[in-house]
Amino acid sequence: MSDYIVTDNLYLGATPGGVFYAVQSDEPEPGRQFIHQLLQEDNTPVFSEDVAARLSGLRRKRALELTHWLQEAGLIVGLEQQEAAPQDTLEQLLPRLLRPLSDEGRAILAESRGLYLGSAGFLHEAAEELAALSASLAGVYSRHRELLKGNLGYPQHAWGLIDTSGNSEIGFWPLYIGSSRFTLIIAGVPQLNQPVFRQLIWALERRYGTG
Repeated sequence: MSDYIVTDNLYLGATPGGVFYAVQSDEPEPGRQFIHQLLQEDNTPVFSEDVAARLSGLRRKRALELTHWLQEAGLIVGLEQQEAAPQDTLEQLLPRLLRPLSDEGRAILAESRGLYLGSAGFLHEAAEELAALSASLAGVYSRHRELLKGNLGYPQHAWGLIDTSGNSEIGFWPLYIGSSRFTLIIAGVPQLNQPVFRQLIWALERRYGTG
């Protein structure tokens, strides 16, 4: 995993941290765009200067510099084995991809209008209500974005219901993919730093990404 992509014949993959970096905000950044493009591939590509230039939209030298920075930051990695994007439909994938993202096995994926696309561990009525709440919270954030991020300097976009110890009982994590916004609703402690999170976003990117 520590091999340098630019010097070895390796496949180019995003780490769970890199995936989170890409989808946590809709503000355009070269590194974020690189990972979005990477996750719209059918398979992890063999790294080359041409691939770096295509994914980044930059000239080769700048593309290699960006690739090096992304790897140094732990956002992309060189893989010895090629990996394929999830092949099942979202309806088939979501129940088994969502459950591991919560230490309680309870998670929901909602779209921007407040409808849930998939759920694990929640009753239908609870999933509907939480998905609707996610849309309301997104509206609150949109109205107060300049205050929260600009004036107060809070870069995070997620919301949470916390207990008396300050621990999150349920969190609402926005995901920005293409022109779409989703919310990942997670009960308990989120478990995002694992391959299943990357699989979820890879499936969403291939369906909703802009290419």
